[in-house]
Amino acid sequence: MFRFQKKRLYILAAALSVSGPLLLHLGYIELPDPLRQWAEASVQRETFSPEARPETPFKKQVRFFIDQPAPQKQSAVTKEYRRPVNKKFQKGIEVLPQEKGSSFTRRMLAAQVLLFDCKDYTDVEDCIRKLRRAGVNTLIVRAFQNRGDAVYRFARPQCSEGVYFETKSAPVVDPLLPRLVSIGHRHGLKVFAWMETRKMPLRLADPEGSKAIGYDFEKGGLEPIGMWSIFDQAVERGLVALYQDVVRSGIDGILIQDDLVMYHCEDFSPKAKALFEQETGKSLNPEALYPSPFKNSQGRWCVSDYSDTFWEWSRWKNGKLLEIALKLIQASRQINPRLEFAMNFMYESVTDPRNALAWLSQSLTESTKLPIDFFAIMAYHRQMKAELNLTDAGTYEKISNMTSNLHELIDDPNKILMKVQLKDWNTGKEIPAVETDEIFRRINTKGRVSLAFIPYSARVHLDVIQHHLE
Repeated sequence: MFRFQKKRLYILAAALSVSGPLLLHLGYIELPDPLRQWAEASVQRETFSPEARPETPFKKQVRFFIDQPAPQKQSAVTKEYRRPVNKKFQKGIEVLPQEKGSSFTRRMLAAQVLLFDCKDYTDVEDCIRKLRRAGVNTLIVRAFQNRGDAVYRFARPQCSEGVYFETKSAPVVDPLLPRLVSIGHRHGLKVFAWMETRKMPLRLADPEGSKAIGYDFEKGGLEPIGMWSIFDQAVERGLVALYQDVVRSGIDGILIQDDLVMYHCEDFSPKAKALFEQETGKSLNPEALYPSPFKNSQGRWCVSDYSDTFWEWSRWKNGKLLEIALKLIQASRQINPRLEFAMNFMYESVTDPRNALAWLSQSLTESTKLPIDFFAIMAYHRQMKAELNLTDAGTYEKISNMTSNLHELIDDPNKILMKVQLKDWNTGKEIPAVETDEIFRRINTKGRVSLAFIPYSARVHLDVIQHHLE
């Protein structure tokens, strides 16, 4: 009898030794949920410039800042179901109805990495091992390098800006991404590449000619800004090729940076202007979009309202942003049909949709028609507290309300990726664990969603985070 049981144990052990790694490789082993991230952070100084968008309306006096946004410091899995999407955006994206509350997406629990503060790959693997034990199931790593960004310590940089994978569409700093993917997979984590769009250091024949054009209220004229124009075909071709190349590195998904927006004073490039006028029959005259501009007491340009043509232009720009997002998604999935996509959204897209459309040409509602897996909401409470002049209690309540609203808007709670900041973008200091603990608690009390925390560092209190990922 004992020999029979012993033989059965040998058979069971042999079966597990074969099937275990296979199941892990296929991604069928679910890990506890992690928390993560902040997207528009600079790698060197994780801060979101308040100049990037107009002043938040105060009380009932709606006033929009219209100065050209100061250039921000450049920052920097498996899915069986795909919703059919109409490629025509002129009348909006059309999708088949989906039963609300049904789940087709895994729950992401992620750590977003601005900078691995590791001297070598052994240290990197140790960090990933700790994240796995804490319940993280997804690692989101920066795949680009902008001038001024801190470089991965274990990298061997060949240039000051570019990307971390092999491509001909951008300078290659060090093709280290496949190695990070391999380490992540070895420990059961899916690995996402965090990718830019309009700020990506592309290799273009005529860089200046591919820049977007903004309206300068001080000078009363047009001038290039530091971001690409999505209406330039060279930019579109470069981004498509770049996204296909990053997929070839073996990643499981892509997080689209929050630079896929258009500010309220752009794009007046000839191609954009001609296309808008052709498709709408409206003349695009900057002076007619912003009635009665004036300077406030801080010396910033403001207007009391936007014109009707401005709102049509903002909705039109949003449609064009969705078009290029769809092209990038479809091109990437030509290389790997099972690739997952996440996209960053400013908190205003949830709390103040009208101004999100005005300031950024961003609409979360329209974006839900895209075939993406995760809507990454930058629910950065310290940033919101400062920009909206909130108390601590008001900030926590704002996070709770945001989460509730997202449950009403998005068909699958696993698609809601709430990103929590672990560092104050203005001071650079770590946020106390008791504070982030409360943010996670407020999110989780509204229902189970995907979670992410940003930035990951060796100083992160993983024991606090682990409690919320269980």
